Amino acid sequence: MQLEKDNLIQVKRLSSDDNYYSNVFKKTEKLVSVVFYVLSETKMSPSTETHIQIIKDRALKTHELSLETLMLQRHELHEGLLRFQYGLVALQSTLKIAEVARVIPEDIALLFADQLDAIMRYINNHYLSKEGVSAIELTEVSIPRATTRPTSKGSGSPQRQRRVNIPAGDISTDAYLVYSQLTDRAERIKTVLEAKPQATIKDIAEVITDVSEKTIQRELNSLIEKGQVLREGERRWSRYSVQK
Repeated sequence: MQLEKDNLIQVKRLSSDDNYYSNVFKKTEKLVSVVFYVLSETKMSPSTETHIQIIKDRALKTHELSLETLMLQRHELHEGLLRFQYGLVALQSTLKIAEVARVIPEDIALLFADQLDAIMRYINNHYLSKEGVSAIELTEVSIPRATTRPTSKGSGSPQRQRRVNIPAGDISTDAYLVYSQLTDRAERIKTVLEAKPQATIKDIAEVITDVSEKTIQRELNSLIEKGQVLREGERRWSRYSVQK
């Protein structure tokens, strides 16, 4: 006997969220894989054996926790994601200790730290953040719209697009809903930089998810040449701000 469609209840889990799957789960999976690859290339000795085993245990636990988050429902998000974040912090701390003990090279440890930090910030900004103004409040202020206004002759002319005004430091999902409506890539990047000065490319990529980091880098280089954006630092330590 088939149940009528009206009697069926849809249960949406985090695994159906494409952004979470790509920017959190898959990145965690890739990170854990790289950790194991690095450990496989690390020379085993009495002084490194304990560190290597602890890192392996932490990495496997982190991957297990990330798998568990895929089954979370909306009412379970907060508690489940906090458990996952604790696993990420535990792995980050273990890797830091291994770096100090010279089990893992400093540059590799820095790479791991950057990736772990990016995953945690993405979770905070898009799933756990409760601060910032709502999308409705922002749209009432300055969402760009292609509307027309009558002239004295009765003809319509397109209204000039207005920049979105995002409160400083607000890289929340609600803010993203607003500035994602900007179709000009350069304007979107500048809007993110206005909201979060001294942002890295990874910060920008967490918000503008429909293009690659390489594309964002090319756009930033163009804005720098035009004198609209400032860069401080070199390579992966570079931070960007809007030229005032």
